[in-house]
Amino acid sequence: MKCAVCHTKMVKRKGEMELRIRGKLYLVRDVSFDECPSCGERVLVPEVSQVLFKKIKNKKYVEQTIKLPVLDGTYR
Repeated sequence: MKCAVCHTKMVKRKGEMELRIRGKLYLVRDVSFDECPSCGERVLVPEVSQVLFKKIKNKKYVEQTIKLPVLDGTYR
């Protein structure tokens, strides 16, 4: 598969991935995805997407609070 953004060949990876669905941020752990080594674009295969969307719809996830660094994007 080639990257839709830069057309570089994608490589298979497994790890964490962030998803934003209807304004809510989800962290998906231990998931398989294709990643572009050039631009970093990540893509889930349709079967994995369907499983994840079903879990979200049925609320089959654990809510956790995670601390993360927040940057101010205002440049003066």
